[in-house]
Amino acid sequence: MPEYDIIKTKIFRSNDDFILKRAKRIEEAIAFESGTIAKPKKHLISTLPNGKASYFYKPGKETQRTIPNIHDMFPNVGSNDKSETDGYNFEVIWEYLIRISIINQITFKKVLVLLYRLCFLLDHQEITKGKLRYAPSQEMLDYISKIDFALKEGFKDKFKKDEIGLLEYLHFIDLLGWNEDVKYHIVEEKPDFKKYDKKVGRVNTILSVINVPLIINGFLRTNYYNKIDVKLLLSTFVEPREPKNFWEISNGQLVKYVRPYLRSA
Repeated sequence: MPEYDIIKTKIFRSNDDFILKRAKRIEEAIAFESGTIAKPKKHLISTLPNGKASYFYKPGKETQRTIPNIHDMFPNVGSNDKSETDGYNFEVIWEYLIRISIINQITFKKVLVLLYRLCFLLDHQEITKGKLRYAPSQEMLDYISKIDFALKEGFKDKFKKDEIGLLEYLHFIDLLGWNEDVKYHIVEEKPDFKKYDKKVGRVNTILSVINVPLIINGFLRTNYYNKIDVKLLLSTFVEPREPKNFWEISNGQLVKYVRPYLRSA
């Protein structure tokens, strides 16, 4: 069996089941107890195989806006109450993927497909009633682990630094997308997908995580990889803290860029 068969994925078409799953997560988040900005309440979401955890603090900082997102939460991944993702904004999120594209183009494509699967909850499972979690199969976890091992060497070789693990990164993006749904799709304390387009929230956010590095990747040239200032490149193309600057790529373009791991049918 070709290696790519493990993660090969068809373009996803939104359906009622996908919306229902997002609604279940919104309902769960609404029920999370809230603390204060000074002393937020911690909610454990998942424990990773290496003992690290993904978790929310509630409330998040957007509850303090003039027009507040009253259900905003603060996503984190880390261990021993030390977050490895504190301070993560879109510049950091995109930079991680751009560095992967510099390390290896094939690995970059694989990671983008993992994110695509994450976006549409393809590797999520309902672990208990009403609790949907990012829970890849053991085969998929082994595959992610192999990619991560290669990436750790690549980060050290090309950038002389350690980076967050790939599985930790994926769990963080999952929480980020979940929180975006919570911010936009609640009306009168209930999930609502009529006020805004169904792509708003999780889908647009995670597709922007995929699309911006993919577009920037098109401007990179191998001979100049070791001279690239990634932060400067990002500031040239996009406003790093605003996912609303969503650079849309058609399904056809996405398939073309990341084949053979993503296919149209």
